[in-house]
Amino acid sequence: MTVRVGLVGAGPWATSFTGPLLAAGPGTTLAGVWARRPEAAAELGVPVAGTFEELLETCDAVAFAVPPNVQASLAPQAAAAGKHLLLEKPIAFTIEDAERVAAAVDEAGVVTQLMLTNRWSPAVPAFVEKVRAAGPRVLRAEFVGSGALPGSFFATPWRQPEAALQDVGPHVFDLLEAAGGPATVVHARRAGAVTAVTFEHESGAVSSAVLSIATPGAHGPLKCEAITDSGRIELADPGAEDPMALRSRIATSFAEAIASGTSPASDVHRGVLLQKLLTAAEKAL
Repeated sequence: MTVRVGLVGAGPWATSFTGPLLAAGPGTTLAGVWARRPEAAAELGVPVAGTFEELLETCDAVAFAVPPNVQASLAPQAAAAGKHLLLEKPIAFTIEDAERVAAAVDEAGVVTQLMLTNRWSPAVPAFVEKVRAAGPRVLRAEFVGSGALPGSFFATPWRQPEAALQDVGPHVFDLLEAAGGPATVVHARRAGAVTAVTFEHESGAVSSAVLSIATPGAHGPLKCEAITDSGRIELADPGAEDPMALRSRIATSFAEAIASGTSPASDVHRGVLLQKLLTAAEKAL
């Protein structure tokens, strides 16, 4: 079965990544799009819905590529209509809104998948497995880019220089927790366009994250290294592989999850957990 997915949003990420990903499949097809700018939505080459409700009538699942607050307001409605959800990170701006989305999902019994793209790069699960087996003591991760600077393709209104925590923080926090175990924020500071966060893990490990989306000349990638009882382990570049292969794995995972009725580990509840870490870091700032 091919999953018909309706897309919400027609901004840079929707047109360059999420839309093409769903259209190419396998296992998914882009059934339509709804956005506040119909002219931008039309560039995706699929039917443009006049309203969100109209989009829901044409699809089996809904993918979001909009600001977190917009996603949080629409996702419960889509879930209540029985639509499976491909959610962007973070799933909301507040814990309360994130939990509201999760509650709607649980009540409807739909499948969710969170767009933590690095999870589908073979480098990430390989790194996590090695670190866990070796006994992590200290982890250091960073995601430093320039996407929020004026003139950048991804410089959308909500993605301001100080938004690094919400924008790339979920990728880094997810990786540190996956490798080091459940974590608690103990310290956070912002210096210019750079945010630094320190965690303590239940395993006894300590980790740190450095985040920026407004550092001139920086373009990532996600970096991480762990000092373990067995030595130093470094994350291979998750972006080194063919981007089409990555997109295919994400689409396949979503389609297979819907077919099985079981969400992957990176689901709405993972999003809620990450939202709690983001909120704790904001408070520490």
